[in-house]
Amino acid sequence: MKGLGFRICVLGSIAVVLLPFPRSEASSYCPGCEAGVIGAAVGIGAGIGTGIYFIHRSHTSLTGCVRETDSGLSATAKDGTNYQLVNAPSQVKAGERFSLRGHKITAASGHTFRVDHVSRDYGACSP
Repeated sequence: MKGLGFRICVLGSIAVVLLPFPRSEASSYCPGCEAGVIGAAVGIGAGIGTGIYFIHRSHTSLTGCVRETDSGLSATAKDGTNYQLVNAPSQVKAGERFSLRGHKITAASGHTFRVDHVSRDYGACSP
């Protein structure tokens, strides 16, 4: 599913770049240069899409049940790994399941996840 958003972004970028170019030879300033113009437009669109991908790929998603610990909030992922939550917004509450976006941090105390924002609130954790 993650690759689908990237593909849509690249195709959208290409379409935005190609739409303003004229379609007829009569209105072209350089007859016979159509292939070069289209190649340049595709290259620019691919560059924009790749740039967007690299900006957003550094974010990681963590979905799990949040619980209160002695040192603050932690989330338990599907694989059973516990992550200490750092910089969690006030809407993250113990006893609820959240999808969080942020960065995994290597810490001496164990697994840590720095929360950038909440993607989705799934409600109460199932027993």
